[in-house]
Amino acid sequence: MVFKVIDKSGGNDLVAELDKSLSDKTNQHFIIFYMEGCGPCNATRPEWNKMNNVLSKHFLNRKDIYIGSVDQIFADKLKYVKSKPSSFPTMRYITNSGNTVENFEDSAIPDKSRTIDCFIDWIKLKTGEDSITKSDPPHKQSRQSGGKTKRRRRRSIKRKSIKRKSIKRRRRNQYSKNMKK
Repeated sequence: MVFKVIDKSGGNDLVAELDKSLSDKTNQHFIIFYMEGCGPCNATRPEWNKMNNVLSKHFLNRKDIYIGSVDQIFADKLKYVKSKPSSFPTMRYITNSGNTVENFEDSAIPDKSRTIDCFIDWIKLKTGEDSITKSDPPHKQSRQSGGKTKRRRRRSIKRKSIKRKSIKRRRRNQYSKNMKK
């Protein structure tokens, strides 16, 4: 997989590379088209860029997957993007030389809140793979749970429940004393 950002700082060379990748019928592309200075784009792009850190090495090394962000200035230069984005940000899945296109907002995932988790769910849905992130267990292997953090959390929850019980006990005792008077 290639994770690329096509912006003003060197976009022309990368546009040709992306267009070449789009021409291959078997490649799958997940692209966000954005506009500089756009508020929703500025909110969505950091979540989109997190995928570079979250996806597993196995998935990152695939040659048939392309994830990128393209400045709207370069969207018109892409030959295999048949319908140009009209609003920004636009997240698209493109395959089959640009003949198969799906917008993120039109996808079958239930939550479309433009977070890293939603983007990962979308990629899982479109690629048909379950273990694409670093935290996903490889091929249904069980993960061991535990560690300091989990033990501390359990202790904290236990302390809170004990505290709640003692508060309830004190209130009951106080109520019963008031009732006797």
